[in-house]
Amino acid sequence: MVEDIDRIEDMEREDTKKKLPIGWLLLLIGLIAWGIFYSISYTPEISGWSQEKAYEESLKK
Repeated sequence: MVEDIDRIEDMEREDTKKKLPIGWLLLLIGLIAWGIFYSISYTPEISGWSQEKAYEESLKK
């Protein structure tokens, strides 16, 4: 059995040999960037934004 697998390349699965399409890669990178932006924008400790503040400001208008 050990003699059957001499190289690590021979152990690669057939369905993982293809590379990820560029559209999926761009989507992944975009979602990561959006998640970072969203976390920074709406975390009260970082941006100072809170739902309570937004509600009070809407009542003042």
